[in-house]
Amino acid sequence: MPNLATIETLGERFAAALGAGDIAALDALFAPDFEVWYNFSDATLDRKQALTFFQSYFTAVQVRFRNVRRLPTPDGWVQQHRVDARGADGFRIDNLPAIIVFTLRDDRIARIEEYLDSAQTGGFDASTMTAG
Repeated sequence: MPNLATIETLGERFAAALGAGDIAALDALFAPDFEVWYNFSDATLDRKQALTFFQSYFTAVQVRFRNVRRLPTPDGWVQQHRVDARGADGFRIDNLPAIIVFTLRDDRIARIEEYLDSAQTGGFDASTMTAG
């Protein structure tokens, strides 16, 4: 089981990289075989697809996690939080409840599973979340 200091450090680095749209910092956090899955699209993106998506989305939309709670698991952690997001085009999400399950390998993020209600995302287009 990862120690709490590792979980807190990786969790804070992940949130900061997303918030800043810092794709290089995200890339450094991810294991070589990283993948991300989203409940609302049932899509799994490999590392390259995920970084491409993160580049297009998180450089246009600023995201902030609030009320973060991290619970260790045998191979990572579960994070419960609220999401606020702002886009230059007026896109806005306020106080969206979400959960992310993080799986670690060698102190890097190997898998993310994100759970949220897409009906509460203020017009977020889940069609961009495909593996194709």
